[in-house]
Amino acid sequence: MNRLLVLVVGMTALLLMLAQGGGVFNLAGPESGATDAASVTVADLDAARDADGPDRGNPLQSGVRGGSTVLDRGADGQFHVYGRVDGGEVRFLVDTGADMVALTVDDARRLGIDPPSSAYQPILRTASGQGYGAVVRIDRLAVDGREIGGIEAVVVRDLSVNLLGQSALKRLGKVTLEGDRLVISAS
Repeated sequence: MNRLLVLVVGMTALLLMLAQGGGVFNLAGPESGATDAASVTVADLDAARDADGPDRGNPLQSGVRGGSTVLDRGADGQFHVYGRVDGGEVRFLVDTGADMVALTVDDARRLGIDPPSSAYQPILRTASGQGYGAVVRIDRLAVDGREIGGIEAVVVRDLSVNLLGQSALKRLGKVTLEGDRLVISAS
């Protein structure tokens, strides 16, 4: 389990780096002074998320075209999509390198997913210290009308953005990158 979440975090960092043209990246923006992945803190991630805001502009809106979900790259260089988890709306960062769907504690609670404190185990190591998460099962997850059930996920303390990882993506369809568009095609 520890290896899995370390892989999730590592692949997310790699995806962020590649999406921004490779090299050193700064999640918090140039004004933060952060210059490498090791200097990015949870507070930096929260600031980056807040700067992106809940704007429902086109990068977050997906479109179903010919049975495919097409996502445009956002201003942050990432692909975001709104989905429904057990009936509630959730904003995801599409993370093809994440093995599992990962939910923030706040969003999980809002959705009625509230693992007991004893379920949280040390699952990853970050620049800010040890990360804790609890493995859960999502009954229903839907993206652009495609619904899947029984998805393994993890609720991660101090996570600032929900991740749509492979536990859902591989069941939603084939994922391809076409320039500044990410396409999820029905399998």
